[in-house]
Amino acid sequence: MDKLLGAMSKFNAPQGLFVSWGGFKTNVQKELAQSFFKVRLWSKLELLEALFAHCDKLDDELKAELPLKRVWTVVTPSEDA
Repeated sequence: MDKLLGAMSKFNAPQGLFVSWGGFKTNVQKELAQSFFKVRLWSKLELLEALFAHCDKLDDELKAELPLKRVWTVVTPSEDA
């Protein structure tokens, strides 16, 4: 968290996003309270949800850099929600 805030300060970034695939320790979440409007914490679930929601809107060059592959599957009526 300190390194992210330091990098934000160095580059005059008004906001930062800290993504952790394994979650966050309690002390990081406590520090976030002081920087609530500057930094957001995302877990892998939040990152993937945002990516899938906006993937079609991304620039083709950026899409080419992402290691993603669209997969189609049959959905049963009970899964269709």
